[in-house]
Amino acid sequence: MKIIIFGTGYFGKALYEKLSPANDIVAFTSNYVKKDETELFGLPILSPEKAISEYSYDAVVIASTTGAEDIFQQCRRLGVPENQIITSYAQAPMESRRIFLQNLADILDGHEKDADVAEAGVFQGEFAKWINQFFPNRVLHLFDTFQGFHPDEMLEDKKRSFSTAQSQSYYADTSVDLVMGKMPYPKQCRVYKGYFPATAREVNSKFCFVNLDLDLYEPTYQGLCFFQNKMTEHGVILVHDYYSLYDAGEYKGVKAAVDQFLAEYSGDIQKYPIGDGYSIMLTGHWTAQ
Repeated sequence: MKIIIFGTGYFGKALYEKLSPANDIVAFTSNYVKKDETELFGLPILSPEKAISEYSYDAVVIASTTGAEDIFQQCRRLGVPENQIITSYAQAPMESRRIFLQNLADILDGHEKDADVAEAGVFQGEFAKWINQFFPNRVLHLFDTFQGFHPDEMLEDKKRSFSTAQSQSYYADTSVDLVMGKMPYPKQCRVYKGYFPATAREVNSKFCFVNLDLDLYEPTYQGLCFFQNKMTEHGVILVHDYYSLYDAGEYKGVKAAVDQFLAEYSGDIQKYPIGDGYSIMLTGHWTAQ
């Protein structure tokens, strides 16, 4: 089968290694093509328009968990038949996270009565909509720049060999309106646009669930420090990108930030994988510092 892989990050690289022995990978495509990176595994990295119009393929395999639904619609607009778009690899981790969150919400609603929920690193709202759905009676605080990475934080991760991200425009393809349009209970949402955690200085709520999906070391570490004193006793912080599906993962700073935080934290907090291949759950006994 001739395949175009849509995604050049660690997921795309991992899928290449999984699919290439039995298939003919003809090209990679991405919405964030770097000027100095034109090839991956000896194959061209092209814009979606160029890859789909100029290459013969039997399938386009989506290698992005956060934007899979939007990429699917993008491929359809570019003329790819629905039956030639493979989303199953991208959907599996997201489905694991969805089931985890739904079951966790049932547990937390049983004993964490007066607390809010939050997500820092919202992007296009694909996980936020589930938080809003499964915690319909709780205020959902949403923190995001809605314009991509902070350039200084991105540069610092690159210097420390934590990340290969080179463009501030990564994850900039979003907006408050796009995200809010996906929320089943929009009146429960509070949006904070700008660089986190500076945008959260006036937030004094208690939280029973927080999702951190900030990709880089500094905002992840600062996010953990910010929320540690605001968690309910048995609350849960979920951190995305702690694990990498590929050894040369783009966001190694996340694991470094979590491990550094846990080394410094004096309370009884443990980390547990949730089975999606990416995320770590921090929970136990949060105490005021």
